[in-house]
Amino acid sequence: MKTPSSRPRRTAGFSLVELLISIVIGLVIMVSVISVYLATKTGLGRQKQLSSIQQNVRDAFDYLTHDARQVGNLGCQTGRASGFSNSLSSTDIASNYALGVEGYEYDVSSSAYTLTSNSPSDVSTAANWKTNTTGITTIPVSALSSGGLTPGSDVLVIRTIAGPAARLSADTTVSATSFTIENKASGKCRDGTTDRISGLCTNSHVLIADCKQAQALPVSSISTTSVTVGAPLSATAPYTAGTTEVFPMQTATYYVKAASSGNGASLYRRVFTGDKPAASSTDDGIEQELIENIEMMQVTYGYDNTTPDPDGVVDAYKIASDVADWSRVVAVRMSLLVRATDPLPGDSSVAASGIVNDVTVTYPSSGRKYDRRVFTTTVAVRNRISYF
Repeated sequence: MKTPSSRPRRTAGFSLVELLISIVIGLVIMVSVISVYLATKTGLGRQKQLSSIQQNVRDAFDYLTHDARQVGNLGCQTGRASGFSNSLSSTDIASNYALGVEGYEYDVSSSAYTLTSNSPSDVSTAANWKTNTTGITTIPVSALSSGGLTPGSDVLVIRTIAGPAARLSADTTVSATSFTIENKASGKCRDGTTDRISGLCTNSHVLIADCKQAQALPVSSISTTSVTVGAPLSATAPYTAGTTEVFPMQTATYYVKAASSGNGASLYRRVFTGDKPAASSTDDGIEQELIENIEMMQVTYGYDNTTPDPDGVVDAYKIASDVADWSRVVAVRMSLLVRATDPLPGDSSVAASGIVNDVTVTYPSSGRKYDRRVFTTTVAVRNRISYF
């Protein structure tokens, strides 16, 4: 009978070399996983930034295109070559209603501009914008913003009706200084106590129009359905009840200036309607900060050169200072330079420049790095092209 061997059984296991190799392999795998995670996290963060940029520009273009499509809307009289008169100041940017669209070109050198800072200081010197050949020739910076505007950006001015029509409820007489309208309450006036009547308050800008004639006027007073205006009706024939429309009017100005947050710049809109916050105040308009991180706006105007009569087709795109006749503008092309909200890591790769509506813009070379994108849209001025 055999007896069990007294030799110890050999125990299976890893040698020191095998253990070291497995540790190295594990470290390599861990480093790879961490690298993939960090790259994915960075990529997702950047994708989120780009999505935010796209949302911002969609919102900005919603405002701009909505107003641009309404350029020069004068109710039934829209598009007619004659028959409109403006009894408000033609030298005030808030009430130059003879021009449905107007703009101001920032004076860039050789179609190139350098952003020297992620948060540039606003400027208020009118000479920074080119002088126009027609309309209000010098930009009234202080009327738009007492603190100035962001350098490098153009200014767009759009004038149009500002709400639904009310019908004239009684015929007028030639040279009348009052008329009666439907009473449609529509909220409070800027004094906070008086009700709007069909969109109108004392001092509002009002349009009275039929399909043959129209006139923009200041409202001296309004009570129930009676509107007293600050100038006599210049109509060659009385306006008739039922067919004559009465609209509130507004001037909407778009510009770029320092963001209220103190970080970068924003797209702003100031709307003038004539309505004042108090009897002793002036109409300084209502300023709205629309979209943050809009660093630049460049605007060109689709110009119809066809003579003697325009045909509604764009023959050339011009900057504001080259527009000789604003009534021949049939399209507006707007480009926005949009910056991401949050800065990128210092080692990130970003574009050094971009082209904003034919202006080559060099981005800041110092400070935090940001993703930037340029977006452009063109809007046909439908109140012009539909009548040619």
